[in-house]
Amino acid sequence: MSRYFSKKVSRPELLKRLSDLGRKISTQTVFIHQAIAQTVGLNATDTKCLDLILSSADAAVTAGRLAEMTGLTTGAITHILDRLERRRFIERVRDTRDRRKVFIRARLESLAPLAPKYEAVGRAFLDLARDYSDRELELVCEYMEKTSEISARELAKLIDARRSGSSAP
Repeated sequence: MSRYFSKKVSRPELLKRLSDLGRKISTQTVFIHQAIAQTVGLNATDTKCLDLILSSADAAVTAGRLAEMTGLTTGAITHILDRLERRRFIERVRDTRDRRKVFIRARLESLAPLAPKYEAVGRAFLDLARDYSDRELELVCEYMEKTSEISARELAKLIDARRSGSSAP
């Protein structure tokens, strides 16, 4: 029996609790990112786009690719990149082989004001993880991986529906 339940909980109750907690965590996560972003004059979308730039395979991505990954319009991405560039978090670099192509690169030295805030949050979650066995962590990781896959799939459906002019997912 789970260490968090003192009595047997029915499956429907457990699934409802899981759903409620997922929604609560999602909301809190958005506001954590917003609060951190505001400390440097950005918003949560700006910092999550910066995260996508940082996590791209070669640490460089195009504005068009960011639009595809986020479902945001190219105009919205341009505004985000303008804000990030004004605050020196990114730089736009022309491709040496195709001057029409512009890569977006994070300026790692400019991330210093954000790092301690994200590290503090990360440490708090790692401290929590220490309370769990390796098997429990494997289960949590499996659940999170599957959740991530579902989220990516549902985002793609929403983007496709918007692009096709459909309201159906």
